[in-house]
Amino acid sequence: MTEIKVNVKSVANKKNKVVTVTIPCGDDTDSVRSLLTDIVKYCVESYNERMENGEILKVFTREQIEDKAQSGKVSFGNIYGENKADLQKATDDALEAFSDRVAVLFADDKKLESLDEKIDLQTIDSFTFIKLTMLAGRMW
Repeated sequence: MTEIKVNVKSVANKKNKVVTVTIPCGDDTDSVRSLLTDIVKYCVESYNERMENGEILKVFTREQIEDKAQSGKVSFGNIYGENKADLQKATDDALEAFSDRVAVLFADDKKLESLDEKIDLQTIDSFTFIKLTMLAGRMW
């Protein structure tokens, strides 16, 4: 099992703070497709585990409340509903988002372009995902 570092920026955090998360990947991960599949698997399993366990109590500091208020919503990150995340659907959605260029993936400073592009996890320090959003408003 190989571990990779993924840079994450929370939209809810008004500071320009990037957090690095360590995620396990299979030893056979050698392409963008297999990397995305491994990351989605980890995220879905983590989500479903949090859903099963629930959070008993979560308390915010005043600074955390102010940060969340900047995004327009102060919440405890509770998971509502009873449906677990579907691994296959989540994987399909992630691969489609990458193919449609709704999400961009960088290996260190190099933009990865294709799902079939080969990668060597041993030579890459970290990955960065950027989710692109459409701007609302009229077209010029």
